[in-house]
Amino acid sequence: PGPVRNLMKTPSSVSSITISWDPPEPSDGYTNISIYIIRYGKLDTTGEIVTSEYTQKTINNLEPGIPYYVAVSASTTGGNGNETRLLVFSKEEAPVKPVKTSSIKTVWSGNSLSISWEPLTLHEARGFPVYYIYL
Repeated sequence: PGPVRNLMKTPSSVSSITISWDPPEPSDGYTNISIYIIRYGKLDTTGEIVTSEYTQKTINNLEPGIPYYVAVSASTTGGNGNETRLLVFSKEEAPVKPVKTSSIKTVWSGNSLSISWEPLTLHEARGFPVYYIYL
């Protein structure tokens, strides 16, 4: 079969995502899709493989705010189609901890102030951190 079409993510929770897609075009030579193969995982990992008989699947037990890849292919008795891929993020949560005040460094130079700090790791941030500086 051809690739699945319109692969998209629907917001779910901090630990799950729901993906949906449309079947391959009928002109791509498939007759009966027997199952959809879903491969997902954190970036740079081999990940997990799950299946679905339907054009929607909820993937659970994800870490909050972490990027994951999702790849879906259709399967028939004649073989598997090409994967359609998508980069998704689970919902963010509040960071595990704040930036350590001991890691903040300030340097005055003429009319400017330079501020630096030790950023949170992706796991600690549980999403994309936004830092606010109040002077």
